Amino acid sequence: MRTPVALISAGLLVAACGGTSANRAAAGDKLYEAVAISHSQYVTVIDSHSHQAERRLPLGVPTSDWKHLYSLVDTSILDTDPETGATLGTLQLGHAYRMPNATANGLPGGMSPNGRWLVVERYDAPEGEGLPRDSHFLLINTQPLHVVGRIDLAGFFDFDAISNDGNHLFLVQYINGREYYVRLYDVANGRLEPSPVVDKIDGGEAMSGIRLTGVASTDARWLFSMYVREHANPFIHALNMDGFALCLDLRGTGYGDDDKAMQWSLAMSPDGGTLYAANLGSGDVAVVSLTNDSPQLVRTARVTLTSATGGLIKKVSAKELAVNAAIVSPDGKTLLVAGTSGVAWIDTGTLTVRKRALETWRIWGLGLSPDGQSLYAVADVGTIAELSMASGEVGERFDLGTGQPIALMRVAAA
Repeated sequence: MRTPVALISAGLLVAACGGTSANRAAAGDKLYEAVAISHSQYVTVIDSHSHQAERRLPLGVPTSDWKHLYSLVDTSILDTDPETGATLGTLQLGHAYRMPNATANGLPGGMSPNGRWLVVERYDAPEGEGLPRDSHFLLINTQPLHVVGRIDLAGFFDFDAISNDGNHLFLVQYINGREYYVRLYDVANGRLEPSPVVDKIDGGEAMSGIRLTGVASTDARWLFSMYVREHANPFIHALNMDGFALCLDLRGTGYGDDDKAMQWSLAMSPDGGTLYAANLGSGDVAVVSLTNDSPQLVRTARVTLTSATGGLIKKVSAKELAVNAAIVSPDGKTLLVAGTSGVAWIDTGTLTVRKRALETWRIWGLGLSPDGQSLYAVADVGTIAELSMASGEVGERFDLGTGQPIALMRVAAA
């Protein structure tokens, strides 16, 4: 496969944060929004209280603790402090590389879960039409920034994942425009393993589909990717860092048959024990247990969605894509899912919808304030709304006009 994270119950809100809603509103939050402006991409840091953009950072991939943001600027890797915008380091690559895509809408990836390793890639142009002739990768140690490996392969390969120890590099090898293999590159021994990484259940090799988004397990043993296919059901591709994979088939149709197939999102529970896959467009929800050695699809449901006036949600005719549009609350009791018909609060115990908001919005991304009191939703046109997690009521709405939104990457305390 191609490869290639929160609500407290209403009664605990004040006790958990140790302050009042008024104090919280006065302080505000910092929203890190990825946007595209003309042919450039940035991370805009927005103050939710003043509704002002404080600074603009080059778009890149952050470490999980958001202490570093690694970006490609011309032919250099730039290490930026997201909190201040200060440059922490640079690394000249001597050639034009690119960061691999982590999501279907272009968020960059290429980093190991622990932030220690970063992979960039470039390709030699094909002879005439067709796939690239050769593929080139740099393996970079981020602390401090330096290149530790150069990998050159004949054919078209793309980054999939890199293990925390930097020894297992997973690549996607394209056979043609539709099918591909997952391959394991042994970094320590400098060799591509001869056999593809196959599904441990059915043993299939050649794969197809579009990767929408992905999330790593909390122990970094698994990378879960959400895939959709043109005329077949969606599935979760579970890649184990030891060198095998599992495919978990989900209910649904292909994007060539139903536009709503492009609205799948993934969300991990705070304790790392459960993965949720959800599609607000179709109403499908799937629950994957991660408490055993292998992920298990343990439950599926189709939630009923109605409008504020009681009618069924109308079909969306245009193809829409929702990325990073699902979050699990800190207590694990609520799954928040967004799409082309607003945002829904889904009870993780019963898999039923408790409330809905912004039903006329096509939502591109969600973010939750660190204290769990506010949910931020970004519309595809760039408008940002702040909602109460307890009531679902919409509070502030603002649009900075900072560019076309890509994703809401982070919400941090002011």
